[in-house]
Amino acid sequence: MKTMTYKGYTAEIIYSDEDECFVGHIVNIDSISGFHGDTDAELRDAFENMVELYIEIQEEPENPTQKHFARRLLSRLRQALHL
Repeated sequence: MKTMTYKGYTAEIIYSDEDECFVGHIVNIDSISGFHGDTDAELRDAFENMVELYIEIQEEPENPTQKHFARRLLSRLRQALHL
């Protein structure tokens, strides 16, 4: 797996046989951030555009940085299900 960096963001890049192009996604952010390109230049351009878009969206007041989930689920069970 290859990586790219731009403005402090890192993307992981793979080649997709199914799509017949390079596919990447930005790591360590809470948004879906996929992009693709047929050449290195197209891939680099798509990655930089995705980073710029992500930064722009995060700066809008109605789109604050998302918080992570607590990773636990609370649920009530019927009496018959208790052991």
